[in-house]
Amino acid sequence: MRRLPLVSFMFLSLAFCGARGEKSSRPGPVRESGESRVILQIGDKTYTTRDFEIFLEGKRISLRDLPEEARSSLFKEFVNTRLMLQDAERRKIILNPDEISIYRKILEDLSVKVDASVLKSIYENLIISKYLGEVVYKGIKVSDQEAYQYYRAHPQEFIRKERVKLHHILVDSESLALQLREKLSRAGVKEFESLARKFSTAPEAKNGGRMGWYEKGDLPREMEDVVFSLSPGEVSQVVKTPMGYHIFRLDQKQPQRMLSFQEVKERIKQKLLEEKREEALQRWIEKLRKQYNVILYPENLDFKYKEEG
Repeated sequence: MRRLPLVSFMFLSLAFCGARGEKSSRPGPVRESGESRVILQIGDKTYTTRDFEIFLEGKRISLRDLPEEARSSLFKEFVNTRLMLQDAERRKIILNPDEISIYRKILEDLSVKVDASVLKSIYENLIISKYLGEVVYKGIKVSDQEAYQYYRAHPQEFIRKERVKLHHILVDSESLALQLREKLSRAGVKEFESLARKFSTAPEAKNGGRMGWYEKGDLPREMEDVVFSLSPGEVSQVVKTPMGYHIFRLDQKQPQRMLSFQEVKERIKQKLLEEKREEALQRWIEKLRKQYNVILYPENLDFKYKEEG
């Protein structure tokens, strides 16, 4: 594997420390020279408008056309990431050799040359991910019993509607569609797929027209009424829509049913895990804000900051 040049390792150490201004001995907002202004103080460290710009550059985001709510949300994210990075630094959380290898691999896989702000963002994301796993989310689990209780309490979420598995041909010409429909009326799936590859203009043509499964409500009404009236193995009449002329083949049909717990257990556990982690993160951020004495200077931002309630 290719080694990072020395300058990259120098950059890593700078990136981990985070962009920071000079220490401020006074509680009020500090005006920097030029356009850079202090917008955040965490303990004895200050962060400026330029730090926020670098953060946004790393995410490839411009505030120019965003509404104030979105700008405020990004500033809040900036504050939270600085808090976590500062706490990770205090806890001496760094990347081990294997994680450094992941960082190198990410850089190697990038198809375009990126600037320092993007490299910094990638590195900080790896640090925060490790910090979350080792500190904020540590010990958070979802048991099978919790998942089953959720399953019993929310049965409406696990009803699968009637669904059909389809093949599809789309052409621009009605006469061609009628000719194909005549050929397919007594043909099997292999011939349908052959004709789909040859004539269909739909995206799934290269796969022989295989569309997969669709529940009621997934397709436009003019298509849905036709395909759900078919029997397995039956080919539809030509269906005209603004897209062109369609021919469908129904492969399988399954009635509406309640999914079993085993079918949805992992999905439920992932949902509950994400909810627990989100709640833990919100509590942790509030704790960090009090621990590090966070002070915002929204008057120094280039937009009207709206604190979320």
